[in-house]
Amino acid sequence: MTEPPDASEAVTGEGVPTGGRTAAARPERAIAGRVAGGVLGAGLLVMPPVVTALAGGAGLLVWAAHVLLGGSVALVLAELVRARLGPVSLAGAAGALLGTWAERTVDGVFAVAFTAGQAAIAWFAATALLTAADGAPPAAGADGLPLALGMLLVGVAGALAPLTPPAALLRWRPWAAGILALVCAVWFWPADPGPGTALAPSGFSEPGALWLALAALFFAGVGWEAVTGAVPAIGAGRRRTAAGVVLGAACVAVACLGLAAVQERGAGAPVAAPLRWVLAVATAAVLTSYVLTNVRTAARIAARLRPGGAAARPSPWLVLAVGAACCAFAWAGARDGGVPLLLLGPAAAALVGYALGAAAAVRHGGPPLRAAGALLLAVLTGLAVLAVPFLSGA
Repeated sequence: MTEPPDASEAVTGEGVPTGGRTAAARPERAIAGRVAGGVLGAGLLVMPPVVTALAGGAGLLVWAAHVLLGGSVALVLAELVRARLGPVSLAGAAGALLGTWAERTVDGVFAVAFTAGQAAIAWFAATALLTAADGAPPAAGADGLPLALGMLLVGVAGALAPLTPPAALLRWRPWAAGILALVCAVWFWPADPGPGTALAPSGFSEPGALWLALAALFFAGVGWEAVTGAVPAIGAGRRRTAAGVVLGAACVAVACLGLAAVQERGAGAPVAAPLRWVLAVATAAVLTSYVLTNVRTAARIAARLRPGGAAARPSPWLVLAVGAACCAFAWAGARDGGVPLLLLGPAAAALVGYALGAAAAVRHGGPPLRAAGALLLAVLTGLAVLAVPFLSGA
């Protein structure tokens, strides 16, 4: 999960400007980089252990379904905005094509979802630190709450500071997260986070756990909408745009499915204490950096809900309010399966935003785009309808 691009800037999902020359000369690669950069982030660290805990041997299938659905979303959104809009956020695209109510809806659900997502990230980092101390993921409870709240407070304090992370740091952060995720997968760490831990709730049926894994993966998929900023900025034709999106989805598939495959074949041997602490501290540091930038993003999105509130930097009071909401979600997440259950917030926001994008395609697209938008809308609606009984009946 990374920062969605600001409505007023043609930037990557991390807020890093892209090179105009590269985009003009190789638009497919530029679009692919923006798609992959938008999707791959904190989810690389958080989701492989969560999916393994919930889906077990079916994890690869869940990841494949996620990438297929996310790539389809990106293709529809890319074609929707390609010749109709300038570089905008998903909310801006929805507002331009469906009306102000759609823009406010997307901004509203994403503002709330980002706070729940940061609480989930903090709980995962807290679980990693407790696992380093105990050698195995601890049973669910409030033991990790002080660590999770402390991480959120550090992130909020950083978000309040009048400093902007260097562009080079933001550009290399997904690589650092990916390398660290690969090392964790190779060592199968955190090891065996079974039911009753923060990563997997107890009492879910096997189908319910699979649906929870698929739904929670929408957290890792927040970023497919990066095409709404990238595609108009790069200005490629229909075929090159589609090729770029497909290439970006393929990069995401290689990264996610590769991590899932390594995770399934992890060593399973006990990890030595020094290595446990290195992995835990590195995981907490990388995830704290995501909390910092995502708290700022949530505050910026919330500011847009007020007329004339789309300031470049939100007020400190709004950042504090977002931080308080993150802490409240963290408090609520002090239960078994708290991490994937908190991730249902970003999942719901992605579902709403992507469904509105599909509806805009049905309303404004030509015959092929209308058909694709209608199919995507039907799939998203069907998944939601099918998932609710399993997730609510556990």
